Amino acid sequence: MPISTCEYYENAHGNQVFRRIELYDNQDNKADLSKDWNGIQRIVKVRRWGFRNHKSFEETAYYALSKPLNSAKIVGQAIQNHWGIENKLHWVKDVNLGEDHMTLKDTNAVAILVSLNNLSINILKANGLKPSKDTYAKIANKVNELVKFFINY
Repeated sequence: MPISTCEYYENAHGNQVFRRIELYDNQDNKADLSKDWNGIQRIVKVRRWGFRNHKSFEETAYYALSKPLNSAKIVGQAIQNHWGIENKLHWVKDVNLGEDHMTLKDTNAVAILVSLNNLSINILKANGLKPSKDTYAKIANKVNELVKFFINY
């Protein structure tokens, strides 16, 4: 039996999503987990169903928590906040900057490129611009415009 449950409905961006979060104590199941999973205090089951892009869907996801939280509502909000970051930042980096399609093998080169991508996003935001494909296309190869971003900031 779950120690806490929470259900809610969200209607945003043309999507209608129901969520049910169930929070389970892991005390009874510790022997069943691999030793690599030591410290798992809670198991979370999130069931989502509804309509996305006018198509019905249903999915279930599971999460493991190392903290003994007791509120399914708080855990559900934390999960949504995590995916909000994923969708807002990582989507920009994947789609606009092509990070998912990098072919670099050298870890130092990858770290440098990712750092430059992060820097470019932050500089654009600091100058009131949205880091989008259109913005990158407008400033590409315009060194004098790019230098102004550093001087103005």
